[in-house]
Order: sequence, then structure tokens, then C-alpha cells
Amino acid sequence: MTFSIVASNPSTKELCVATSTCLVAVGDLVPCILPNVGAICVQATVNPSYRATILNLMKKGFSNESAFDHVLKNDKKKEHRQIIVINAKGQSFIFSGQKTITISDSCRGDHFAIAGNMLASTLVISSMKKAFLNNANVFFPKRLLLTLIAGEDAGGDKRGCMSAAIEYFKPNRRIMTLRIDYSNNPLKELSLALEQRYSKECKEAFDR
Repeated sequence: MTFSIVASNPSTKELCVATSTCLVAVGDLVPCILPNVGAICVQATVNPSYRATILNLMKKGFSNESAFDHVLKNDKKKEHRQIIVINAKGQSFIFSGQKTITISDSCRGDHFAIAGNMLASTLVISSMKKAFLNNANVFFPKRLLLTLIAGEDAGGDKRGCMSAAIEYFKPNRRIMTLRIDYSNNPLKELSLALEQRYSKECKEAFDR
């Protein structure tokens, strides 16, 4: 029911996460950033507490995978969960349980991880990956938003899109959070909000 991307830019130490779903207020439950540590999305069967727990373990020196193992080892519902994480060095990890609702898919590469469940099409994740790679020179949070839009254009959540959110961190600045909690077109509204928030960085129109 949710499709998301986490990404980092090791050269600038930027971290960003973008997510969308058919449910209300995805930004309240799914994404999280811990500055200078990493970014995470916890989706499918959501346990919001896992966000801070996993990121704090990473801060203590746990690898992405070992942090997941530590949190999920006794979780009876882990096969219903989908979690993606990226650290500040650009290293990513994905856990996608075998009982997440189909179509469930994920991918990762240099400095990013993408995942979704209850997707309308098998093209959603591959379209998101292509968009992320093709917009390497775009302002970082806009790059992730364009990735979400590509996923939505490929079908997105098969029940539709009702909410969306972006969190963005750049060193020496506080975390920026933009949320559209309920809308018939949350990605369009999120695009407008991002353009207003970063008018100098977002000079191009969101009409690709």
C-alpha cells in the first residue's frame, strides 16, 4: 500500500526520504531521518518505533543489516513488514517480508533503496529507479519527489494515492519535513510545497 525511496549523497552528507500511500498521513508513520546517521522507511505492517530503534543502533556502530537483525529477530510479524534504510555513507539495506501484500517489490543501488507493496504494476519500482538515476543533477529532495511521481505514473499504490511526505536533511540545517496528509492529488501538492519551500533551488517547473 506504500511506495518509498531513501537516499543519501555522501559528498554533501545530505539525506532524504520520500513516500506515498493510499492511507492518510503517511508522513506520521513511515519515514524518519537521524542527522548524520541515516534515513529509513518502515511500511507494510508498520511499527513506527522501529524507525528510531534501528537508526539509533546504527548511530552506535551497528551495520544496517545487523541493526535490522537485532530488531526483527523476535518479531512474529516480521514477514509482513517492509523496511528500507540508507546510512550517511550511502550504504543501503532492504528487508521485505515474504507475506507483504502483492505486488511487493524492491531494489537498491549506489546511495539509494526503493520499495513498495500492494502496487498496481510491476513497473512501479523499476520506473522509480530509472527516474532516480536519470535526475542525478536535480536538487536532492526534488530528485526524490520526481522518483515518487514516476512510481505513481506507473500505477503506484493500486488503491490510489491519498498522502505523501518528504524529509530532507543537509548538514548545519534542521530536518525539513513536508507532508500532505489527505488529498486527491498529494504528489502535486507536495511538488508545489517543495517549490515554495526551496524557491531558489527549485527553479524548474514540476511538469516533466
